[in-house]
Amino acid sequence: MTRLDPAALARLDVMGISVWERRQADADVAAAAADSATGRIRLSSGEGDCLLVQRQPWGGETNSIVDDIRACIGPARCRFGQWAVASPAGEDPAELAERGISHVLSFGPALDGQWPGLIEAPSLVELTTDWQAKRALWRKIRPLLGER
Repeated sequence: MTRLDPAALARLDVMGISVWERRQADADVAAAAADSATGRIRLSSGEGDCLLVQRQPWGGETNSIVDDIRACIGPARCRFGQWAVASPAGEDPAELAERGISHVLSFGPALDGQWPGLIEAPSLVELTTDWQAKRALWRKIRPLLGER
């Protein structure tokens, strides 16, 4: 059903303007949003098997730490993405595996822990300011480095 009153619909009809109505029920939209809350990732750039992901869009504020991480893992192995919060857009774990992604390095908390190869790291801002967080990250990604 449309939210316009009958008088407004009649005026639009006289002007020859079509009114589009949503086919999907509101309950279906809410269910799709709930399903996406379990976690999806929108892929950005790169083609490697290691996906670097965070909740906010990638910016230039933390380029130095990102460059260090990429150099350590290997630039050809790194791919970038963003958590798709409350959105059906993006890839689920099975779709990522089909694309050759075997590790997900999440800067900040992941949406859920159901991702194979998930490595949760502190946020990039924290990594640039806290040496202990940086040391903990290097320890977490050490097994990843031996797979070359």
